[in-house]
Amino acid sequence: MTKNPKIIEKKALAIKAANMMQNYSITSLAVCENNKIIGVIHIHDIMKAGVI
Repeated sequence: MTKNPKIIEKKALAIKAANMMQNYSITSLAVCENNKIIGVIHIHDIMKAGVI
């Protein structure tokens, strides 16, 4: 856990999430909608979907 997790908006494209993960050397992002965390996306989710 971290005090300031990296977040991505629900409507963002998966490739944006993958790029953020690569830039920050992380494997997951908190997914937000209306400034509320609604889930988490992991690099394996993106890979499984065939985005990267």
